[in-house]
Amino acid sequence: MKVLCSGLNVVDLLVSTPKDLKVGHKNECDQILMQGGAPAGNAACGMASLGHNTYFLGYVGDNPLSIVAKNELTNYNVKDDFLMYKKEASPAIAIVQIDDQGERTVLYSIKDYVPFNPVDLDEDAVKDFDLFLVDGYDTTINIHLLEIAKRHGIRTVLDMESADMDIMKTMLSLSTDPILPLECAQNLSGEKEAANCLKVISKMTNGQIVITDGSNGSYALENEIVIHQPAFKVDVVDTTGCGDSFHAAYASALLQGLDLKNRMIYGSFFASQVAQHFGGRTFFPDRTFMEVNCPLQVEH
Repeated sequence: MKVLCSGLNVVDLLVSTPKDLKVGHKNECDQILMQGGAPAGNAACGMASLGHNTYFLGYVGDNPLSIVAKNELTNYNVKDDFLMYKKEASPAIAIVQIDDQGERTVLYSIKDYVPFNPVDLDEDAVKDFDLFLVDGYDTTINIHLLEIAKRHGIRTVLDMESADMDIMKTMLSLSTDPILPLECAQNLSGEKEAANCLKVISKMTNGQIVITDGSNGSYALENEIVIHQPAFKVDVVDTTGCGDSFHAAYASALLQGLDLKNRMIYGSFFASQVAQHFGGRTFFPDRTFMEVNCPLQVEH
C-alpha cells in the first residue's frame, strides 16, 4: 500500500519541565530530546512502522533543521522521493515543554518555513497511490492533493486542527475521512458536544467524520448512531504526537479494510502506546505488535 503524507514539516525540541521551575535562573531538566514533529511527519513515521510504503512531501534546504528533519523521516523508513531540495527552505521549529503530568506547552516558529508549491508536484507520480494523509496547515498543496485524490478515487485522511473557515470547509468537503479534534469541530459546527458537532458537520461532507477528544476518546457517526471509543487507560508520560498517531493507525486500519469501530479501536490503542514514552516518535508499534495486542472486536 502506497501512502503520501503532506503537511507542515517541523523539528521538535522536547523538554521535561522541572516542577519547581525558577524563571530567570538555570534549571536542570531530566530530559531534553530533539525529534521530528508535526501531524503529517509523525503520521508518516507511524504508518511506515505499520508496514506501509510511506512517502513524505515537502522541502528541505541548507540548514541543520533540514538535516534533522530528513534523517528523522528516513530513520523510520519513510521514503524521501518527494522530499525536494529548495536552498532557502527550512522546517518549522517547536519547543515542547512537558510537565510531570504529561501535559504539554508548545512554543513554535514558522518564520523560515516554505510551503510546498503545487507546481513542483507531478500528478502522474501520485495518481496510483492508495491513500493521502494531509494536514490543515500547508493548505495550498493539500487542497491540491485532495482534488487529485478525488479525480483518481484515492482515500484521504485529513488531520485539520484550525485554518480559515472557508479553507476548512473546502478541505472537509474534499476528504473521504476527515479526523478533527473537538475544538476544530466546535468551531466548524457552532456546537459544543461531540455528538451534536458530528450531526452538523456530517451535512458538510460525504466523508466519514471522526472527532477526537484526547483522554475522552473519539466519536463518529454511523447510520445516525454516535459511536464512542474510549481512550485506553495507560500511564501517560507524554501526549506529544498522540493525535498524529491516532491518524496514522486509523489510516492504516482503513487500508487494512477494518470497519469504522475497529478503525477507532486501532487508532486509540496505537496512540496509547505512544503516550507511554517521552517524545512523539520514541516508540511506534509495528504491525506484529498490533496484531498480538490490539483488542479488535470480532465481527459477527
